[in-house]
Amino acid sequence: MPKLSQAVVMLVRGEGHTQSPPQVGKIMVVVNLSDELTLEGGMDDVQTELGQITFFLAKVGVTMESILDENADLADKKIQTYNFKIEDSECRFMYFETTSVRKNPPWLDFINERIGDANIKFESISRSPNGLLLILTNARLFAAVFGRSATSCLDRQLLEPDFGIKTAMNMCGNEEIRQTRSQSNTITPTHIDRQAARPSDSFVFGLSEAEDLRYISAHIKGDRKTTLQGRDSLTVKVVGDEKLNWNKLIAQCQMFLDRFAARDYIALFPNYRNFQPTSAEDTNRLDEYLITALKTKDYSKLELCIPEFLSEAEFSFSYSNNFKKENIIYSFLEPQQLEKVFKNTEKITIGRLRNKRIYAYSAAEDRVLPYRYWSVYDCLVYECDFGGFHYILNDGRWVQVDPDFYKSIVDFIDTRVQEEQPESWYLNIDISDNISKKNSEAIFNEKIVEIRDSCVLFDRAKLKIGTGRQDKEFCDVLDLQDDGMMRIINAKQYKDASSINYLFSQAKFYSEAFLHDETFLAQIRNFIGSGPCSKRDAYLEYIKPDVESNHGRDYVVCLWLLYDNSGKAPTKAEIPLIAKYELKLMHDHLRKVCKFNKIILRFVPVKITRYTKSQKK
Repeated sequence: MPKLSQAVVMLVRGEGHTQSPPQVGKIMVVVNLSDELTLEGGMDDVQTELGQITFFLAKVGVTMESILDENADLADKKIQTYNFKIEDSECRFMYFETTSVRKNPPWLDFINERIGDANIKFESISRSPNGLLLILTNARLFAAVFGRSATSCLDRQLLEPDFGIKTAMNMCGNEEIRQTRSQSNTITPTHIDRQAARPSDSFVFGLSEAEDLRYISAHIKGDRKTTLQGRDSLTVKVVGDEKLNWNKLIAQCQMFLDRFAARDYIALFPNYRNFQPTSAEDTNRLDEYLITALKTKDYSKLELCIPEFLSEAEFSFSYSNNFKKENIIYSFLEPQQLEKVFKNTEKITIGRLRNKRIYAYSAAEDRVLPYRYWSVYDCLVYECDFGGFHYILNDGRWVQVDPDFYKSIVDFIDTRVQEEQPESWYLNIDISDNISKKNSEAIFNEKIVEIRDSCVLFDRAKLKIGTGRQDKEFCDVLDLQDDGMMRIINAKQYKDASSINYLFSQAKFYSEAFLHDETFLAQIRNFIGSGPCSKRDAYLEYIKPDVESNHGRDYVVCLWLLYDNSGKAPTKAEIPLIAKYELKLMHDHLRKVCKFNKIILRFVPVKITRYTKSQKK
C-alpha cells in the first residue's frame, strides 16, 4: 500500500455527537501530493500509515455541525459526506473540489506590449481536492484538514489559539528545540524566526522576555524520531517505521488532550507567562474599549497588521474579494483605512470587525487570493488598562501582561531613564508649514541650527552604512556643547506610539552604527567637513577618523519628543507600555553595550497648527 506523506488535522472541543453516524466499511481519499496530503486505505486492508499530521483544538461546546463556517458557502462546494467509526470514536469525512483559473501574469502582459501581433496568451484551469476529517473522541472533536481550501470551511474563532504551542512545550521541554517563531509586542509587531543547526536548549535561541512565543519545533523528550511543531495547531512528524495508523491516530488525540492541560510549560518557558489569555468576561469589557477607540478615531495605541509574516515584495492587501467588481489594493495596512471600509465608524461592532476580511493580494498571480485572508479583528493591535492590569490585543486575542513583567518595565523607566527639562533657547518653535498644510519636525531641526549655528544639521542627510543604500541620516542635529561634550539629538513629534517607537529604534540603530561602522563614520566626517558649521574643525577633531578611537563615553544621546504647547507637557510615565519597552531595550543596549555617556529624554513644547481641508464631492 502507498504511504501517506503528510496530513493536516484539527482538534475541536465538543460536548459529543448525540446521533451515532452510520458506519462505512471502506474509505478512500486521494489528495495531490505536490502541495497537499494523501489518505488511502480501507478498514479491511492493511492500514496506511502517516508520517505527518497536524491537530487543532477548538473551544468547548463545538460540534461537528457548528465547527463549519457559516460564510464558507458549503452548499456551492458539492460536498460529499461519509460517516464511520474507529473503535469508539465517531468520524465524519467531507470531501469537495475547488477550481481556479489563472491567466496572463502582469509580467507577460508587459512583454506582450513589445512583441507585436504574436501575443502570448496563458490560461490554465486547475482542480484540487480538499477534505475535512472530523474525529470525536473523549467528548472532544478533532478536524483533519486536507487541501489548501479546507481550512477556510472551519470557523477559526472556535479553535483554541494556544493548543499546539502549549502541548509542544509540555511534551518537548526546552532542551531539544529546532526552530522558534516569536512576535515582539511592540507598536509595530515583529515576527522573529530562529533556527539552530542542531537541536538546542532555549538559552541558545535567546528569546527576549517581551517576545510572545508563537511557534516552536522540537523533539519529544526521549524520542528524537518524533518532532512536534506547535502554534495554534500541533504538527507531528515521525521518521522511521513508527508512523501513525488509524488506531494510533486516536490514541495520539487522547494523549494530546491530556498534555495540553498540563502546566509544565510555566517552568520551562517562563517568558510565555508574560502574556496570558483573558477570560471571556474580561474580553467583552476590553472589546468595548476597542470599539470606543475606533469610534472616536483614537489611533494613538492602535495598529493594523497581518498576524503572520508576509513578504512585502510578494503581497499587498484588499478588504474585498469581488469577482466582477473592482477590488481596491493597499500596499500596506493602517487603521485609518477602516474609516473608508466601514464608512460609518459609529456602527462598528466586534461582530463586523470579525466578519470583515483582509485578503492577501499576490502580485505574481495578479489576483486576490480567496483562500488567504484574516478577519480585521485578528489584524488589530491595541493596548489598554482595565481592572488594575494592562492588556494587549494581538492576533485576535486579548492577553494580560504579567504584573511582574509590567512592573519591571515601569520601574526601569521610573528609575533608570533620565528625563530632563528642555533648555529655554529652543522652546515653542513653530513647526507648521502652511504650504503643505502639515506640521513637521524638519522645520524644528532647521530652526535649531539657525538659532545655534555651531550645530550640524543631519536631518535628511544621505549617508551610507557598510555596503547599504545611501539613505541614512545618523541623527537630526549634532551639537558640540560649550562644556566640551557632544550630544547626538534625535527629534520626533509626540503624537502616537508609532512615532515614539520609531524615534527609539532610529536612535539605537544609527548610534550603534556610528561607533562600529567605518563607512558610516567616514561619511559623517565628510558631511561635517563639507557643511556650513562654524566649528567644523572642532567637530572633526572631536570625532576621531577610526572606529577604534571613537568611544561611546564621549557622547550623549538625546531623545526629544515634540508636543503641542497648547496642551499639558507629557511625562515619561505616560509613554505607552510597548513604547516603554522599546525605550528599555534601546537604553540597555546603548548604555551597557555601546557605553554611551548618557541617554537623556526631553519633552519639548512646539507650536502646532491644526489644518483642515474641505473637498467637493
